[in-house]
Amino acid sequence: MQPESVIQAVTDYFMKCPLLKDGVFRVDALGTNGIEYVIETGSFDPIIQTYIDGSSIRQYQFSFGSREYYDMDRIQNIQNSTFYEQFAEWIEEQNRNGNLPKLPEGMHANELEVLSPGYIFDITTKYARYQLPLRLIYFKEV
Repeated sequence: MQPESVIQAVTDYFMKCPLLKDGVFRVDALGTNGIEYVIETGSFDPIIQTYIDGSSIRQYQFSFGSREYYDMDRIQNIQNSTFYEQFAEWIEEQNRNGNLPKLPEGMHANELEVLSPGYIFDITTKYARYQLPLRLIYFKEV
């Protein structure tokens, strides 16, 4: 089935990742309990280059985030950081193999980039929020 939007395509793509544990997967909303995953859109200029015929190379910047169990035990926190290292490697491998999000009609994904390593964004006494900034480069027909 063809997705209706870029955010739907990105969400469908990540829901197939074998590294994700059982948990809730949301868009632009992250609960307070673990384990939860989220795709969050950001503010960015979508057009990189426009061609004479009106088609364009575009970008879609977003973050993949999660709420994970957290405490002062180094083993738990190493596991959380290891997940993000492995997740970034999975994205890079999918990119090399040309396995990219299937976009709406008239759009074709070119590349999915990891913009920085995963990092802790927020911490409470029991949970931490981690995130990984990403950018999808794609072609859009007129």
